[in-house]
Amino acid sequence: MFADLDETVRQLLIRNVPLDPSEVEVSFEAPDREWSGRLTRPAVNCFLYDVRENVKLRMGTWEVRRDGNNLATKQRGPIRVDVTYQVTAWARAPEDEHRLLWRVMSALARHTSLPADILQGLLKEQPLPIPTAVAQPDQMPSNFADLWQALDNRIRPAVTYVVTLALDPEFVVTTPLTLKSPAINLNNLNRRDVEVALSVRGRVRDRQDPGKSLSGALVLLEETGDRTMTDGEGQFSFANVPRGPITLVVRAEGRPEHVWPTVVPSTSYDVEV
Repeated sequence: MFADLDETVRQLLIRNVPLDPSEVEVSFEAPDREWSGRLTRPAVNCFLYDVRENVKLRMGTWEVRRDGNNLATKQRGPIRVDVTYQVTAWARAPEDEHRLLWRVMSALARHTSLPADILQGLLKEQPLPIPTAVAQPDQMPSNFADLWQALDNRIRPAVTYVVTLALDPEFVVTTPLTLKSPAINLNNLNRRDVEVALSVRGRVRDRQDPGKSLSGALVLLEETGDRTMTDGEGQFSFANVPRGPITLVVRAEGRPEHVWPTVVPSTSYDVEV
C-alpha cells in the first residue's frame, strides 16, 4: 500500500506543480547526507517518517451487513491511519529551493483528498475517500532537529503532508510479496563484482584556505560521466567506481576548472581548487 501511495504522490506532483521528471527528481529515500551527496539535479524529497492511527476517526461501533439470505455479518469498521511525509526541496541556490518548495506546497494543498483519477494500485480499492492535510501545526514533529540529526544532514525547510488511509484488518491480499532487493548470496559474487563496488568520497577545499570547504561545487567523474554537487560541508561521493585511474573535474563559482587525476583505491579524494 505504501508503495502505491508513493507513486500516487509522485503523479500528483508531476501533474500539479507541474514537474518534468527529466529535470526535477522526485525521491522517497531518506534525505540523509549520502542521498543528498548523489544529487545531480534539483529534487523534491518526500520522506515517509511517521505512521500512526488517527484516533479522532476511530470507529467505536460495529457494522452490521446483511445479505440476500437474511444473514447478518458483524464486524468493526476500518482503522484510519495517518501516513506523514516530510517534504523538502533541494537545489543549488536557496532561492530556487524556496521557490520549488512553495510550488510543491501549493500543489499539495490544491486537493483536500487524493483525486480518484491518479490513485495507483491498491489505493483504488480504498473503502473511503482519502483525505490529505498540508502544513498543519499539530502535524510537525516535536523533535524536528533530532530528526535531521538522525539523518546526519543539515536542517532545512520542510512541509508536512499527511494522507489518511483506511486499514481493514479483515482484508486479505493474495498477491505474493516481492521485494526489489533480495538477499545477496556472497558465494555467487565473482571477483569482478566485488572489485567494481567501490565508493569515492571526498571534500572540495579552498586552495587559499585549506580549512574552508566549498559547497555547491560541481564534481564530474570523467570516466563514467557521473556528476554531483558538494553539500554544505563541501563533501561529494560517487558509488560503484571501477578500480584504476580516474579523473575528477571540479567546477566552483569564481574559480577556474580544476582537473585532478587520481587512482582507485586511494587514501584520500579531497581536492583543492
